[in-house]
Amino acid sequence: MTFQIPFQLRSNLKFKTLFLSLGLLVFSNGFTQDNPEKGNEDYKTEGVSVSPAHFHLNLKPREIKTYEITLKNDTKTEKKFKVNTYDFNMNGKGKSSFLPAGSGNYSLSEWLNVSPSFIEVKPNEQKVVKFTVSIPTDGTGNRAGWSIIMIEQEEPRNSLEPPKKSDATVALGVVPTFAFGVFVYQNPPTVSDNSVEITNFTLVERDTLKFISIEARNTGDGIAYCTSYIDLTNLITGEQQRLLVKRFTIVPELTRDFTFKIPSSLKKGKYLAVGVLDFEGSEEIQVAKMEFDKN
Repeated sequence: MTFQIPFQLRSNLKFKTLFLSLGLLVFSNGFTQDNPEKGNEDYKTEGVSVSPAHFHLNLKPREIKTYEITLKNDTKTEKKFKVNTYDFNMNGKGKSSFLPAGSGNYSLSEWLNVSPSFIEVKPNEQKVVKFTVSIPTDGTGNRAGWSIIMIEQEEPRNSLEPPKKSDATVALGVVPTFAFGVFVYQNPPTVSDNSVEITNFTLVERDTLKFISIEARNTGDGIAYCTSYIDLTNLITGEQQRLLVKRFTIVPELTRDFTFKIPSSLKKGKYLAVGVLDFEGSEEIQVAKMEFDKN
């Protein structure tokens, strides 16, 4: 198997736990940033929905703009929510950790004002949460930033009957709650580098299955919105097939892995695999290639 990487082609183309009370926390994709493969879908749970799920901003320094988040209650009971803003950092492989607002390495929350901080939504009613982003006039406004707006359900606790003296058991109450995380990414047009590079392109075997893995790293200072796919060409017959297209967000200093399953229906033979990263706002694409045998 041969591997060449990378070459470029011109293209036209801690809050360790947020909730200490027992409950259900709902946000996108377990928290590997947002879930770009699902686009801009709403979150829906227990008849309550929040829209949109994430924002991709492109504001200039000195610019001020207000955005709206719609919260809709389709249940038969009134729901109460508190609204908070948190930062999050990511390690090199995308594992995230929540932080108090203003303490993240790329904090956007210090430029963000949310109103209201508490909201009640009656059955079959919808309310709007507004947030205003004010990009500072000094040099700090030239960097990328991100934060998450958490809309967390407020549920009154039921009083627990204390155990009798003769009873050695301990009473435990579970309060089922849920929350929505709305991701806000700010990528100013003044960022100097939106570079994403393919750092590894490999064939992976797991039991009887085969996958092709693309490892990509954001080496720039801006947020990159990328499209990734793999083209397979049978070197004997010339037949071509494109594996599933994936869309994702990759922030500065982050490395992400993307795996593409090789279909079991793929005919036996020798293949050329070309992995492509095409990211928004760039005139170049990143490409890596390798040859492999399908037995």
